[in-house]
This record gives sequence, C-alpha cells and structure tokens, in this order.
Amino acid sequence: MTKVIKIDPNEASYADLAPAADILLSGGLIVGPTQSFYALMALADKPDALERLSALKPGRKAERAYLLLIDQKLRSHSYAMEVSAQAEALMDKFWPGLLTLLMPGHTGLHGLLLGRAKTVGLRVEGLASTRRLIRMVDRGITGTSANPHRFPPPTTVDKVLEYFPGQVDLILDAGPTAGGLSSTVVDMAGPVPWIFRKGAIPIEEIAAVCPSVSA
Repeated sequence: MTKVIKIDPNEASYADLAPAADILLSGGLIVGPTQSFYALMALADKPDALERLSALKPGRKAERAYLLLIDQKLRSHSYAMEVSAQAEALMDKFWPGLLTLLMPGHTGLHGLLLGRAKTVGLRVEGLASTRRLIRMVDRGITGTSANPHRFPPPTTVDKVLEYFPGQVDLILDAGPTAGGLSSTVVDMAGPVPWIFRKGAIPIEEIAAVCPSVSA
C-alpha cells in the first residue's frame, strides 16, 4: 500500500517532508512534485532503488540516463567532473528552473545515471519543497517523470496511483502540477554545446546566454 502525504509545494516544512526523506535514505522509492510533472525519486547513491525505478519504466532505451535534481549550483560538482564556464553561465541564468545540463559524470556514478557518453544530467528544481527535500537527504535525487514508458507524464497523484498501484513507498501530494513542456536539455560535454532535447526554455533564450550553442 502506497502512503500518500499532502504537502504545500512552496511551504512544506522539514517535519512535513521527514517521512519522504527517511524512505529515501533507507533505499526506498517515492514520487514527488516538480515544476512540471510528478517524478519518480530515488537517491543517487542507492543502487537498489535506482534498479527498482528502472523496472517501472520497461521499454525505455538503456542508454537514456535518469537525470538528477539538485538543490543548488554548488552541488553540481558532486556529480559532474567538469563544469565549464558556459555551463556556469547557464546555471546562473536558468537555475532553479526547467533547464537540464549534461556534463561529464564522475566515474563512480551508477550506470543508470550516466548516458552513453558517460554524461550526467543535472537540474536545480524550481519547487521549494523539493529543494528542501534534497537538502534534507544531502544528495541528488532522480527526477524522471512518474509514468511508464510512452505514457503521458502525470500532473496528479490519481494518475500516479493509476500508473503504479502499490509500487512506490510514498507519494508527496502537492495537488495538480503545472504540466507543460519538460525541461530543455543542453549537452555541455563536447567542444560545442548543443540542444539535446527541446523543452520549456526556448533555444533563443539559451543562445542569448551561450551563443555557441547549436540546435
């Protein structure tokens, strides 16, 4: 049976989030809100939880890594071996927000977090409650949308329960999320930054900060 806890996405306290933090730290799997959709959340350093998450999304290409949500720019250095000046400029402009950056990942990361080119995807989440949860567990958490492969990302807890009945340990219910486009993904690992996935932040806005980016 999945436990559901109602929270305010902007005002959730440490006490409100403590049950979710405890489950994550013990290697569990939860669902929580993001700026756009509900996401499957496991800790970056809990391999069993990552494998359990991956099993909920059969059919997803193996080379597509799961992005990590972080709470602040400084934490990016815990997961990325190299953070370029251009990446820093994009972080300063668009984080917190719907921009995911792909950067060379530390070799010790679980394979599910590293893309085919050994990159890790990082994003500072815009919801205050999710950033607070990340601070509580003191490490990155996965932010992949809480839907089976090829199904629409969920904006409500009812849809999450429909997708994964009894298959996650806890859901943080923050009411309907905003939906819309997923994050724009920019690959910063090569000599020329390029748009890996179009999304909520228009290419023109990315180019205004990073003129060398290619689409």
